[in-house]
Amino acid sequence: MPCDLAALAAVAHRHGLPLVEDAACAAGSEILWAGAWERIGRPRGTVACFSFHPRKVMSTGDGGMLTTNDPALDERFRLLRQHGMSMSDRARHSATEVNFEEHAVLGYNYRMTDIQAAIGRVQLQRLPDIVSARRRIANLYRDALVDLPGVDPLPEPAWARSNWQSYIVGLPDGVDQRRVMQGMLDRGVATRRGIMCAHREQPYARPDGYRLPVSEAAQDHHIILPLHTEMVEDDVNYVVGTIRHVCESLGG
Repeated sequence: MPCDLAALAAVAHRHGLPLVEDAACAAGSEILWAGAWERIGRPRGTVACFSFHPRKVMSTGDGGMLTTNDPALDERFRLLRQHGMSMSDRARHSATEVNFEEHAVLGYNYRMTDIQAAIGRVQLQRLPDIVSARRRIANLYRDALVDLPGVDPLPEPAWARSNWQSYIVGLPDGVDQRRVMQGMLDRGVATRRGIMCAHREQPYARPDGYRLPVSEAAQDHHIILPLHTEMVEDDVNYVVGTIRHVCESLGG
């Protein structure tokens, strides 16, 4: 779900701050910018970062992509992804004269394989149909959940069009998240917690009791329902019927 990117970009510009767009899950999502719809990734910040992990809407098996309008950053990213070499292996292999590459900076092996790239190019062609299918299923969920008390779908703001990589719903007050998830799993419906909070995990824990109440509430009181492009209306109705049954049996 795209954030209010225009507001963030304005703040960043006003204070001279770089704005990094975490677009890991956003391939195919759109935002209304200056009265026109455009895909996330233009970018409107300094750089946008995408993930092509298998769970994402568009996948190459793994890996990712950066987009930027900054020529200096573009040059540095291309340098860093290939061991910091002053010339790429492709340029070296196609040269008609002997060239010795240099390593002026510490680089990494962040190259995507040719096979992954080939898969990605086909996925890009399929992306509009994939997003359209996911939006259709999200609409089925929205309509099916409308009369289920306390189960609140994530709203889509007027200035955003989500690719609906994940369909997240809030649970009724007083209903235990783990028991809902277990009850649904017992009936063949797999779910996940709404989000993960890094600051709650041991490697990032802070001794000062640092809190992010809204993020923590999203983790503790929301779940992700199944959504994939092969789902049909009967599948959606079964998922909704299952969450209804489990919540009612738990007193929600």
